Amino acid sequence: MIASLTDGDLLAFLHEAKILTGLEGATLKALPVNYTSRFWRLETGQRIYVIKEFYPGLEDNPLYPTLPDHEAAALIDLERQALAPRLEAYCQSPQGHPLLIYGYAPAAEDDVPLDAATALIARLSAVGLPSGGYRPVPMGGAAVLRHGDAFLSLIAGCAKAVNLARLRPDHTAGIPGPGQPSLVHRSLSPGTLQATARGVRLIDWQYSGLGDPIEDLAGFLSPGLTTLYGMRPLVTDAENLFFDYYPHRDILDRFHRLRAAYHWRLAAYCLYRQETLSASNPPAARAYGRALEEEVDLLLRLRGR
Repeated sequence: MIASLTDGDLLAFLHEAKILTGLEGATLKALPVNYTSRFWRLETGQRIYVIKEFYPGLEDNPLYPTLPDHEAAALIDLERQALAPRLEAYCQSPQGHPLLIYGYAPAAEDDVPLDAATALIARLSAVGLPSGGYRPVPMGGAAVLRHGDAFLSLIAGCAKAVNLARLRPDHTAGIPGPGQPSLVHRSLSPGTLQATARGVRLIDWQYSGLGDPIEDLAGFLSPGLTTLYGMRPLVTDAENLFFDYYPHRDILDRFHRLRAAYHWRLAAYCLYRQETLSASNPPAARAYGRALEEEVDLLLRLRGR
């Protein structure tokens, strides 16, 4: 278990190390923890800072390895393109864990309209190859499905794995290969969109890599991933509006042809997590079980179209 860093310890560290300035009268609030890090929200009145202390030892997750260096690099690369908030600091916490801070001026409203979210995702699709050393991720229908196969092989004795294997899309009949690689967020969902005074920005870049931009479309439209972020999945009308708003028709066409492969892979990952966390972390296992149900329902709907 990660060593406890109290709110007082954190404030003292920020002050003594001169990481942030102008904190007189600032308020610090611990946010709900997630699977990869602990969060704090520091408000100064003019600016909001989000502080993330990453848990160690999460670099080997088979789908979402936690790579703080990637998040720091993405914030640097994308802040200047108005796609991400500004990286304020990247250092080690007093416990020796990666500590990352990003900041932004607060927006008047926290809600992110669907057209603004779609425009941001479309601009990310056009970024291309960044200069940083991001790791490549599986691209193309066959590679994505093999990735999902690997998750099920880790729980080969599970009866649910046998049933999920029956929903595996057929990648032999016209499913295209990969498009041109670009920087992809990989866990992009309504929960990773942040309203700021300068417009919508994308947060939580710790899983980013070089892949096919359709992966981020699949993430944003994934009911399972949205559920894991504690939000409600998009309704059908909102999904159809997304398709109307999204301007890159070549990417959208490939997405429709490959979509089932990405959702099946996420379903396989959710089942793997549900099974492997059932004893050590029952609440997390239940969350992945709910996400699995959402992805299976979507796969069945896609089959019926």
